[in-house]
Amino acid sequence: MPRHSLDYLLQPLLLKKIEGVEGGEVSGLSYHSAKVQAGDLFFALDGRHREGWRYAREAVASGAVAAVVPERALLEGVPLIRVPDVRLALALIADRFYGHPSRSLRVIGVTGTNGKTTTTHLIDHLFRSRGEKTGLVGTISYRLGASVIPSSATTPEASDLQELMAKLVSLGAGRLTMEVSSHALEQKRVAGCRFAVVVNTNVTSEHLDFHRTFEAYREAKARLFSMMGTEFDDYRGPRVAVLNADDESFPYLQRRCSAQVVTYGLKRRADVAAAEIKMDRQGLSFRCLSFAGRERIRLRLPGIFNVYNALAAIAVGLVEGFSLEEIREALAGFGGVPGRFELIEGGQDFLVVVDYAHTPDGLENVLKAARGLTRGRLITVFGCGGERDRSKRPLMGEVAGRYSDYAVVTSDNPRGEDPEAIVADILPGLSRSPLRSYRVVLDRREAIKLALEAAGPGDLVLIAGKGHEEYQVIKGQVFPFSDRQVALELLAGRGTRSDLKPCC
Repeated sequence: MPRHSLDYLLQPLLLKKIEGVEGGEVSGLSYHSAKVQAGDLFFALDGRHREGWRYAREAVASGAVAAVVPERALLEGVPLIRVPDVRLALALIADRFYGHPSRSLRVIGVTGTNGKTTTTHLIDHLFRSRGEKTGLVGTISYRLGASVIPSSATTPEASDLQELMAKLVSLGAGRLTMEVSSHALEQKRVAGCRFAVVVNTNVTSEHLDFHRTFEAYREAKARLFSMMGTEFDDYRGPRVAVLNADDESFPYLQRRCSAQVVTYGLKRRADVAAAEIKMDRQGLSFRCLSFAGRERIRLRLPGIFNVYNALAAIAVGLVEGFSLEEIREALAGFGGVPGRFELIEGGQDFLVVVDYAHTPDGLENVLKAARGLTRGRLITVFGCGGERDRSKRPLMGEVAGRYSDYAVVTSDNPRGEDPEAIVADILPGLSRSPLRSYRVVLDRREAIKLALEAAGPGDLVLIAGKGHEEYQVIKGQVFPFSDRQVALELLAGRGTRSDLKPCC
């Protein structure tokens, strides 16, 4: 762990008021008062229910050299650094504390409502196909070279992110691909990061419980593009924004972007496009039409949405110096992402797919892909998370009802909310759809069991919402739960078709 003088770390902060601080050396950064160690600099970040400065005295008592607090903090008698924005201070100081690691990496950031995880994995796969040592940060996990760390958030807090990047640099890696969430942008977690390439997948309504309006949500996304700059590094290359030309927010993001722009898409003129798209149960193929040539691309991924994800990755690959031939060969070997349209094989005579889709747009994309793969009925298991954007719940119900032949509405991380209340928000959407065959089963395992028992030859069961997750959050407690594992267990014990009675 590095050590720096407090004076050195505070130099980037132009507006600060120092009270009772005697200087000294800082050996760590902390934003959780219960985890403070002697020599830490504590940052009083506000939580959902309590102001962070109220924990400053506790942090100092635990050994923090000082507490960075908002100007309004009602505190005295402890060493303080008052600043206008504690989160920005954390980001700038963390960047300095860990030696500006993003300057030693080619950092690629991917933002958007849906598709971030698959797109980052596709991009990282390109680099790894060349034998490069890389890092990958996102929803599923944080991978530094060969080591994997469980993900605590899609985009970590600023100090955690800078520490991850510093470790990656120490391993001799030269590239990091990371998901950049709207929360992270709003909370300045990536301030101080130097991005070489940034990608937008799409912007549809999401996280309105946090951002309040779609306009505020879109503006948070736009911050990633406005912070790019136009610098061209002779050693590391250009700054480039890769934008989805078909996304409704494309003009808005393009106006906010200061870097060079490369576009991709299917419907409008784009620098990287696709034609002659073909899809079957083995995946998809298309002819890529790009500013660098043309090539037939094959992927073991279904769905038109994955054509978009692939085009975004191809655009990044071309920007980063790959030939289309190299990209073609690399993508043909991509095996998919856990919990993203993942086929579950248990010897059954129908298809079972687990997917993370938890937004109306994401669910619609996955259901369209599923519809194209099934000869029989499409059976959907879905719910909505608790203590999150309530406005999307009836929309999720309407989408599920529009594309499914049968639906089972269930719990999906209800957290502190009453599962029945969540379902009550979903059902009006279902009632607006043409679907009339559905059941409500709050126990998620029982809901999956019901759907599997209802399936027959040629059908497809989609289990949506949790994807790679291996837990359920119920009334503040975390319980082990994996849609993939539960489906495999139920398939192993379901017997033959003649043993079962269809529920619908």
